[in-house]
Amino acid sequence: MLTNHARIIARHLAARSKQFHTSLPIIGDQRRLFSSANNINNHGRLRRSVHFVPADNEKFLSKSLSLGADTIVLDLEDSVKDKHDGREKLQSFLMDLTTASTPLLNTEVLVRINPLSTSGEFGREIWRDDIDAGFYGADGFMIPKVESRDELILLDEVLTNLELQQHSNVMRRATTHPKVLLPIATETPTAVLNIVDIAKGPRVCAITWGCEDLSAAIGAFGTRDEDGKYLDIFRHCQSMCLLAAKAANVQAIDGIYQNVRDGVGFEKDSSEAKFMGFDGKLTLHPEQILAVHGVFEPTKSELKEAMDIVTLWEERGDGKGSLEYNEKMIDLPHYVRAKKVIARSPPDRDDDVVQNDNENSSRDTTTTISVSGAGSKQTTSSTTNEEDEVFPRVYLGKYFEDLNPGLKIRHFLTRTVTESDNVFFTCLTLNPAPIHLDHELSKDNRNALGSGTDITSTGKPLFNSMFTLALLVGMSVPESTHGTTVANLGFSEVLFPKPVYPGDTLRAETLVLDRRESKSRPTQGIVTLQHLAYNQRGDVVCKATRQALMKKRP
Repeated sequence: MLTNHARIIARHLAARSKQFHTSLPIIGDQRRLFSSANNINNHGRLRRSVHFVPADNEKFLSKSLSLGADTIVLDLEDSVKDKHDGREKLQSFLMDLTTASTPLLNTEVLVRINPLSTSGEFGREIWRDDIDAGFYGADGFMIPKVESRDELILLDEVLTNLELQQHSNVMRRATTHPKVLLPIATETPTAVLNIVDIAKGPRVCAITWGCEDLSAAIGAFGTRDEDGKYLDIFRHCQSMCLLAAKAANVQAIDGIYQNVRDGVGFEKDSSEAKFMGFDGKLTLHPEQILAVHGVFEPTKSELKEAMDIVTLWEERGDGKGSLEYNEKMIDLPHYVRAKKVIARSPPDRDDDVVQNDNENSSRDTTTTISVSGAGSKQTTSSTTNEEDEVFPRVYLGKYFEDLNPGLKIRHFLTRTVTESDNVFFTCLTLNPAPIHLDHELSKDNRNALGSGTDITSTGKPLFNSMFTLALLVGMSVPESTHGTTVANLGFSEVLFPKPVYPGDTLRAETLVLDRRESKSRPTQGIVTLQHLAYNQRGDVVCKATRQALMKKRP
């Protein structure tokens, strides 16, 4: 007897098969350009962090691309009550992305649609509207509560049809890459039993798992024991997700950690997933992103060992026998694992900047390497004395190559300024101007200048403008110049169009105006940045244009 899911999929596959062959002409092998998993590059992109963002929250959407996640998932399912409103805000956000003057460099954008089994008003499938809303601008879709490979085949047909329409429309740019699919493959009992086939579905780039919906479906009273460990049934689902992904040659993404305030527990959970073989983890809170990157990126010692093993194995060239490295026997499986460790390292990684390396590298170490097999043996010894990394470096800024003219950055830091800030800064800089300190003088100025004058219209002391300038530059640093600037060369323009008063909340934006190569420093370049500070009413309170000497990418 067919399940409700199965009936829906069978009906639609039959309908889509008839519709597809009558709706569009197929020219040569054009359809192969878009359809099937053969066109999905599963290994060229890191997915250490796959971060959920509610599609109906404009504030979260505006900050999402500055969080540094490898993948963001714009959610139209569980976190969105008004689906229509969510789709409208999603489309507006994606339109801004597609019309931006510079492309996204690293962040993959997926849309989580509603399950294929859900229907909306007049019986129309909600997920079809979700696909339409996210198609132009998103890199792919996350599929919740998927139960079979047939559902992915149906989605492949729908997406192929849309991609062919886009490809044949001269008013739009042709699709360079087909949309990818990332199924959540353990949310129903049927899904768990079909997970191997789901992982091998068309367009699948990775699979992930979840246990909350499954626990409700099977009537479980919880998902973890009193020690915080997953119960056996859910541990089984986690293991099956990993094995199914690796058997299908796609990435495996570990599930969420619900307690967003438990940083220690999250890092422990992430570390266990990494050592099991997962490629990344779902995240719910921005603070989890940097933490999960620190866990899944190889430490300096892990990367060095992997590179040593790969170099030694490949130098020998025959792929037979075994090696002895640091008193451990190394054979083919160790070589394969070492290659995967290297693949986890970001391509722009600075090997002198390593997070989460808890090993003391200041001690003298001796490495002994033996090569055996094929009748030969070679032994080498070396002693190294590396500097102790007491303070691991984490840099967030952009390099010279990333700062293309026209790039606009909305900074995530905001600040509500207080009277204490004003008094402290004014006294710290030995500025005795009473207009910053004297309430009575501010009232007198208001009366003298008139209540309609901006300068003292509130009767409060004015904020020291040098504080406003310093705060603006400071708020701009994390996403622009943190760790990548050599020097601030100066300001060509500083304006204060509106005053700042205690209690105002300020935010910042940066626009890249120009960049040029440094004539005397081949590894550096000069970038012109325009910073804007806004108050809570949207008024520009400071505008500053400066030139910065920036590092080029190593």
